[in-house]
Amino acid sequence: MTVEGVRERTADIALFVVNRPGDRFAAIEKPAAVSGLPVIRAGREIDPQLLRSAELGFLNGHVPVTGIISAIAVLAAVLADRDAVVMSNEWSASVPTLEHNGRQVNHQWSKSAAFEADFRALLRADPAGLPDYFSALRDRTELWVAERFARLSQYHGTFRSCNRAFHIDTSRRLDHWCGHCDKCCFIDLILAPFMSAGQLAAVFAADGGGGEPLGNPELKPKFETLLGSGTKPFECVGEVNECRAAVALAAKRPDRAGTRLLAELAAEVAGRPDAPTPAETQAMRHPVGTSFVPAAYGFGDS
Repeated sequence: MTVEGVRERTADIALFVVNRPGDRFAAIEKPAAVSGLPVIRAGREIDPQLLRSAELGFLNGHVPVTGIISAIAVLAAVLADRDAVVMSNEWSASVPTLEHNGRQVNHQWSKSAAFEADFRALLRADPAGLPDYFSALRDRTELWVAERFARLSQYHGTFRSCNRAFHIDTSRRLDHWCGHCDKCCFIDLILAPFMSAGQLAAVFAADGGGGEPLGNPELKPKFETLLGSGTKPFECVGEVNECRAAVALAAKRPDRAGTRLLAELAAEVAGRPDAPTPAETQAMRHPVGTSFVPAAYGFGDS
């Protein structure tokens, strides 16, 4: 969405990728090739001790990887004489994963609006005049993104948001959707209102993939956590009400009449007193809140 939106407003754009030297991920390279845009690359190495956490007796927690990449991207923009770093962090990235002992915990905090505001302030304070930094999707819900992405059919055969595609250990890395992780479930669910059952079956089965999650009744517990039963997965997945709205919308599609799991999930959502109303669902398909996007880059409500 961000690539195509920015492309409509300027021709002078490039993609940016950070990875280990010589190690390229198909899940990144294939969609990048479809875009036809040049790629600026930065190489990085992971401290070997981080990969020995269990052996060394310390917790292997989440690092603010988006914040780290953001800083590297700004440096790359300076070196390449570019005036902006445009991210794709959506509205739901600001929503806490859970609340623990009265404190909100957001495992993707460095994708949040709070981080974006702080990082922008840090850049503006530098007298050298650093590039602008903002997320093009800050005020966009996952539903908004999914509805627009469904129209970008050129990417449907190459995109992947399954974590198994990004294992550091290449022997564990998959070149297809695993079809059963939390992110596979979420991507299937959020796209189901806007892409046909046949289209999504083809996406998840491509290259020997694990199959469409909504076609697997055994994955019902994973979908239920996305809908607010139990602890939300510590993954980059959408906000609970977005997922509930997606279930309700997808269940209305005629081509989903035979998807038993989706029907069961829709019945559960409809029976909740806090289920999103039709008006609330419709509101999620439009921009919400505010963003730092300059007028020249604004996507509007299209």
